[in-house]
Amino acid sequence: MLRTAYQHAVVLVSFLLAYLPASASTYKGRVLDEQGMPLGYTTIYLKQSPVLGTATNPDGYFMLDVDADSASLLVLSCIGYATLELPLADFARPDVVVTLSEQPILLTPTTVEAKQIRQSKRKKKASILHEIYAQLRAECPSQPIQYSVVSDVRMDAKNSPWGMEQMIAEVIQIPSTDITLPDSIQFMGKYCKRYCDSLVRRNADRLLGGEQDAKRQYLAQSIDSGTIVHRKIWEMSQIDKSALLDLSDELARWAMTKPDAKHALLTYTRKRDFLGVVKIIENQNLLVDNAASLQTYMQDIHVKLFLPFSIRVKDSDLEWLNLLNMDDERIDKFRLKKADFTIHFETQYTHHGDLLVPKQKNVLVEGWLEDKNKVQLPCQFRGVQYITNVQTENVRPLSNYSKRNKVARVTVPIY
Repeated sequence: MLRTAYQHAVVLVSFLLAYLPASASTYKGRVLDEQGMPLGYTTIYLKQSPVLGTATNPDGYFMLDVDADSASLLVLSCIGYATLELPLADFARPDVVVTLSEQPILLTPTTVEAKQIRQSKRKKKASILHEIYAQLRAECPSQPIQYSVVSDVRMDAKNSPWGMEQMIAEVIQIPSTDITLPDSIQFMGKYCKRYCDSLVRRNADRLLGGEQDAKRQYLAQSIDSGTIVHRKIWEMSQIDKSALLDLSDELARWAMTKPDAKHALLTYTRKRDFLGVVKIIENQNLLVDNAASLQTYMQDIHVKLFLPFSIRVKDSDLEWLNLLNMDDERIDKFRLKKADFTIHFETQYTHHGDLLVPKQKNVLVEGWLEDKNKVQLPCQFRGVQYITNVQTENVRPLSNYSKRNKVARVTVPIY
């Protein structure tokens, strides 16, 4: 009888243990660059579950408490560096150091064969451009397609990150039936993790609180929803298939190089000058393979602004400048005189079956504003989106409720 009671007790305890939550394990490490410098704000998450993750602190250290199989892959992602995937088990031992290799966005391939290719005949340029256009028409999705993305956005001041957030989202791209119109993009954030410098957090809390006019309040709520900026990363770097034919009429603006035996690079350059007040240099780069299939689309836009007279920034907008300003002294007035900004876009493509789909999108905005007293306000914005899943079957447009639904931000403690 005693033995039977003991057996029942063992069965009961085993049953209860089976339904108790498993205890999480702690994984630690440090992330450095190739020069041995710490990489702060490197995002780290489980590949099969991006919501489970953290980020490195300014010294490159991280700690992750997670209940997952030790064979699970951990993704280490830092904008401007090659993404690395390592088994979770690698971080179970102490003092693990990982080095990320630099991979700057928008590296235009160089070539020693450039002179020979640029001297190609006008007819050859037109033929290649039309071949690329025809290939895009054939390979780009003609039906709605859904992407799962992990989107990182980071703000820097003086090469020091002061804020970053990561959003897990779903994107549905609906091709336009009219080739002259852009595709429709539907972006729905699902989960958002925020990492923020304490000073910036206080400035943001002050900015978003208190009395505001309707326009500023709407803008603040839009930014706080977390979807606007991340959506823009997706939309910015879209190649316009219809515009490619228009650009092909300006053959003198095109140059062709051959980085290697398997690829060709076509570069379109245009300069515009508006009475010396605004100067714009635009470059579009198409890296294609021998089958004229697009590999990478890049666009650089450099804008210089020089006003003959300064324009006073309204008091209501000074808060936004102070949000970007990381100096100790607060900006009480600012009269805009000059501005110099460079905007870089890049989309890397891959094939999903017979379809050409993006696999990664990058954006980099860097520059400065200057007032009449030559006080400069620097700003740098970086964003990257990794496509983690592509779905082509049974894709339905998002409901209006889904698109309007706000994303709850979660502030993740940094070790």
